[in-house]
Amino acid sequence: MNINLRSKIACVITLLYTGTINAADNTAISAYLMLASEKPNSKTFLWTEPVNAQVSETTQNWNRPITETWGVGNRYPSSSSPAALYSDTDPGFTGPNGEHYGIEIEFGDTTIPPRSPGTKNVRFYTDFGQTGATTSGVDRAEVHIRSTLQALKVQEGDTLWFGWSEYYSHLDKTRVSTVLQFRNQPNTKSLTYNGFSDEEINDLIEQNVHVSGPACAIETKPVNGSLHYHFAARTGKPSDWQVPTTRKHTTDFPIETGKWYDFIVQMKYSQSSNGRYRVWIYQPDTDSNYSASDAPEWDHTGSTMYTYPSSYMNEIPSPELRFGVYRYNAVNANDISESNRYMIKYAGPMRLWVGDGEEGFNHVKPR
Repeated sequence: MNINLRSKIACVITLLYTGTINAADNTAISAYLMLASEKPNSKTFLWTEPVNAQVSETTQNWNRPITETWGVGNRYPSSSSPAALYSDTDPGFTGPNGEHYGIEIEFGDTTIPPRSPGTKNVRFYTDFGQTGATTSGVDRAEVHIRSTLQALKVQEGDTLWFGWSEYYSHLDKTRVSTVLQFRNQPNTKSLTYNGFSDEEINDLIEQNVHVSGPACAIETKPVNGSLHYHFAARTGKPSDWQVPTTRKHTTDFPIETGKWYDFIVQMKYSQSSNGRYRVWIYQPDTDSNYSASDAPEWDHTGSTMYTYPSSYMNEIPSPELRFGVYRYNAVNANDISESNRYMIKYAGPMRLWVGDGEEGFNHVKPR
């Protein structure tokens, strides 16, 4: 179980090679096997690569890098379909940047200047003023990153460093919104990919290991008329979890529009007490000389995963990151004020690094 897929492919190629092997062939096969056995430990996204299409009704209101197989969530309340055209819900209306849909996700966006030279942005747009969106459900414009973590071979006991920047042009100060989710619920596809049998998969699904929300998260939270960043690490099982006071924290400073916030996250992925979840937040001016010795905004030591059934424990593949805008319906009102109708966020470069050492901080820090 859990034999690496690339290793399997390399072995198959070697077994199928039945011809005469000369020196060049042998070198080529050796090089391939070495490549297949390597464990990459970093990934950088500058959002400058080609995208699959323009944001449109055909692409369900999003585009994305053509090299990625990420999931994209662009749903609105009480619907299994993407957000509708404004012509269907709000005739004659377009959003503040010319949007034609209630929810959009656009990679490679240049609506505002990028965080760093030579990069672009990801724009997440949601509109809670759309018909039917004021009394139930959520607005969701987020990206689900599982395949990249599979390629980095992140598993329990590993430490993942994650860095990005974000900028808000419009804020909804009345609702909770998720910024980042770190999950450890597997799905059928990820279990199959890692060699679990149908019987094992059915057993795990019956035990509800695939349900619930993030084990760790960063949110925006309304506090006395302002919006603040909020952190939490759940404890327990996916179907039975709690968040004790010692496992959550809210920033003192309010979030403002028109400025970048730089994030560095360290996540030691663990079901036990040796897990680690540290978050640094910077409000950059001219000095971006960030260091791992800087005091983090939050430093949590303890489990960072839901607890798996004891018969499986560490064998379940699962890590997934989700980021973007995910607004909860905390206010029921038929009329949404203009100031709270939109949530528009721009994400700058994103960097991932897998490794226990503090050097991960420097590899992922925004710059």
